[in-house]
Amino acid sequence: RAARLMRYREKRKNRRFEKTIRYASRKAYAETRPRVKGRFAKRADDHDAAAPPPQIMLDFAGYGVVPTF
Repeated sequence: RAARLMRYREKRKNRRFEKTIRYASRKAYAETRPRVKGRFAKRADDHDAAAPPPQIMLDFAGYGVVPTF
């Protein structure tokens, strides 16, 4: 029991509750998807031509290589 308690306490020290990005490719895809009031929306072909290109943040330092779409 003591060993299990010690393992639990060690794991508890490493908990992280802040937002972490695990997959840079998913982040890049989510940033390029169209949104309406912050929610993802379906792409409409007639609206894409009039809409300005999405602004992509290229802040991927430390996340690895991101595939381009």
